[in-house]
Amino acid sequence: MHIRILHTLILTAALLTAPLAPAATTCQRPAAAPASREQAAALAAWSATIAQHSAPAAAVIEARIRRAETYRTLGRYADAEADLMTVLKSPPPPLFQRGEKEKPPVDKSPQPPLLKGEEKPPFEKGGLGGFEIGQLGFSTLHATATTALGLLYAQQRQFARAETQLRDALNQARELADPTLIATAANSLGNVLLEQQHQPAASAVYREALAQARAANDPGLIASISINLARVAGNSAQAQRELQTAHAATQQITIAAERAELLLALAARARESGSGLARDSLLEAEQIAAGAGLARLHAQALAQLSALAAASGQSDEAQNLLAQALRFAPLEAYDLRYQWEWQLGQWLRDAGERPRAIAAYRRAVAHLQHIRLDIPVEYAAGRSSFRETLAPLYLGLADLLFQEAAQRGDAAQPLLREARDTVEQVKLDELRDYFRDACILPLREDIGALASRSAVFYPVIFAERVELLVSIGERFYRTTAPVSREQIQMVAEILALKLRYNKPAEAESTQLYDWLIAPIVPWLTEQRVETLVFVPDGPLRAVPLAALRASDGRYLVESYAVATVPGLKLLPPDDTAHADLTTLLAGLSRPGPVVDELPAWWVNALVQQNRGHQSPPAPLFQRGEKEKPPFSKGGLGGFDRRGVSASAQQLTAEPLRAAQVEKIEALALPGVAEEIKQLSARLPGRTLRDQEFLLKRFVAEVGGQPYRVVHIASHGLFQGPPEDNFIVTYDRKLDMKTLAKILKPKEFAQRPIELLVLSACQTAEGDDRTPLGLSGVALQSGARSALGSLWPVGDAATQLLMQQFYEQLKQPGMTKGRALQAAQKALLASDQYRQPNDWAAFILVGNWL
Repeated sequence: MHIRILHTLILTAALLTAPLAPAATTCQRPAAAPASREQAAALAAWSATIAQHSAPAAAVIEARIRRAETYRTLGRYADAEADLMTVLKSPPPPLFQRGEKEKPPVDKSPQPPLLKGEEKPPFEKGGLGGFEIGQLGFSTLHATATTALGLLYAQQRQFARAETQLRDALNQARELADPTLIATAANSLGNVLLEQQHQPAASAVYREALAQARAANDPGLIASISINLARVAGNSAQAQRELQTAHAATQQITIAAERAELLLALAARARESGSGLARDSLLEAEQIAAGAGLARLHAQALAQLSALAAASGQSDEAQNLLAQALRFAPLEAYDLRYQWEWQLGQWLRDAGERPRAIAAYRRAVAHLQHIRLDIPVEYAAGRSSFRETLAPLYLGLADLLFQEAAQRGDAAQPLLREARDTVEQVKLDELRDYFRDACILPLREDIGALASRSAVFYPVIFAERVELLVSIGERFYRTTAPVSREQIQMVAEILALKLRYNKPAEAESTQLYDWLIAPIVPWLTEQRVETLVFVPDGPLRAVPLAALRASDGRYLVESYAVATVPGLKLLPPDDTAHADLTTLLAGLSRPGPVVDELPAWWVNALVQQNRGHQSPPAPLFQRGEKEKPPFSKGGLGGFDRRGVSASAQQLTAEPLRAAQVEKIEALALPGVAEEIKQLSARLPGRTLRDQEFLLKRFVAEVGGQPYRVVHIASHGLFQGPPEDNFIVTYDRKLDMKTLAKILKPKEFAQRPIELLVLSACQTAEGDDRTPLGLSGVALQSGARSALGSLWPVGDAATQLLMQQFYEQLKQPGMTKGRALQAAQKALLASDQYRQPNDWAAFILVGNWL
């Protein structure tokens, strides 16, 4: 019997019009339950076939492919991949080793039931459930499994892996000369290529797919491919022709679910191209879905009709249709419900109906919370799409809550608490998405009163204003700074750059103080606040709050200790005991073999600095010649600034052929030896320096001793995606994932690392997300606090600040936040290191007690 692939396989990954799909990563969650009794019965039947030792080999392979596709529709991606990999790794059964001239015996084992009202199992989210594989050759089964694996990766937006599998599947299908397999693989590959912005290549494989679909006389494939061709059409007339072809093909489809889904996909494309087919296709899809009892598709048709009505200015009709869509949508269709409630909330907000808008936003957030960990987030250049796709929902609710609170007076406290909790959810999700780790869970659900004399400060940036929310004890205070997102972003970015390169920054520092701090000072003074806990937003992550300056010339650090937290829900439990400062000191003044595995652009930039190929920026040294210019002869060997400038990063297009000894000289940090020597005389514990600071030895040392403080003085970089962040040991790179793993307590009874200090690392400029790396390392490792720098700091200034910090921390009753404040004030009071470039880079992340 010839293979026939159910076209919802294509709708999910080839058309990319399916709803958001569950992500692969879940965290301590039970296996996803089947969406229906029919799917549960199907899984049970296929599992029984797989477990049956006497079952024909072809039947077992077919059962694994079918089960994998069902797993995929349920978001059980790991299970789906395991089944498909088993198929692909299986050797051909003896029956198939004679050129596949024989056909395998017909499988007579019990088959899963069909879904009600359908000829084949449709599985709304797409799948291979419609395969008729009963008597196929092994090569065809192998090609089918390869296609399914490619679609599995595509659904998880792992496009590079998907492309590899689908190209392989297409080659296999061509060798088999099977038009249906060729069309399916080519259609799916075209879509993956299009997602990667390879439009000409996508168009070519779509054309091949269409020719093969016509050869197979498969109307579902013809419709699907024609819709995709409309996406790459060079002009609207061509797009219209492709859509007309697709619509004609849908009229030949007899399976209700398949036809309705293709009509919905066609309508979506028609709306984009301005085709009049959109409304007719939606009305047809709505009628088919309603008649067949397909509730989800019925609701989707109504929602698209609502969008059409809204686009034509029929607001009442649009709201009415959307309300119908919500009424017909299955209760568990959270992926649809949150989007539609969100849209309804926006319409109500624009109509000035704020209480009803808040109610709709609350429902949308509640629906989203059901599936938040299951929604795949796309990454480009290390940045998550969360900020553009989902954060606006949370922030939209917070915006409305702040506005409503402004009208409530003393009755505003519950609204402000809800706004705070909503912002906290954004912070948690930002960190999850930055690390691509759904397993980052809140460390505390109760974020009520904190330590006395502490205030938590949330600046929440909206398009035309900044909400300033302060939590002191159990009470919330709020005010508004009338400054736009563009204004605050520009000033914050300029300030961060000026501080990094030691340029005069009084104007920007004072401007941010006036916008953010001056309005809240009366509350801080009234409540006798000593520590300001900063929950930064967007571009403010790259700005050290301690360096903001009042109009009288006083820096913020002179009045308050400052700690930075990614969110209060991510704050470890309170613990003020610092009596035990048993410390592991690890330092690298001169690296070894590790230089050969470091990023070439980074090493090349350092080597180029060391060769003296670049002149220093004029404003970089304005305090005399107490430090050697970074690009002078002798380079970093004599330069006491730890890191590489962004300007140097731009001069590395041509790879340098530096000998290993030159690389070592370029990465030398001579001041580290003195830093480790001074600290080892003050702190109990163990020291690993240079050749002793081997990766394996460091890992063994941390795992074998109950250190409370881990202090690492070595090159390191937080830049771009978290997997690119690292610390340099003598022989190997230490990536952040490994660091977090080895620092994490192995047993429940063990105490966590109290403090992780990274005294020579730096965050990259120009990306306001990279400071999350320092927060994430502390969080993932279980360390209660982390101390690191936002930019490279001179050796002498670093040594003095660290000495002062640890001396203060040993004092009875001293908190880490106030210890850092005292150390920074000590440098500020000196003649040599009073500029913020020397002391403000160091920020304390996490628990400040």
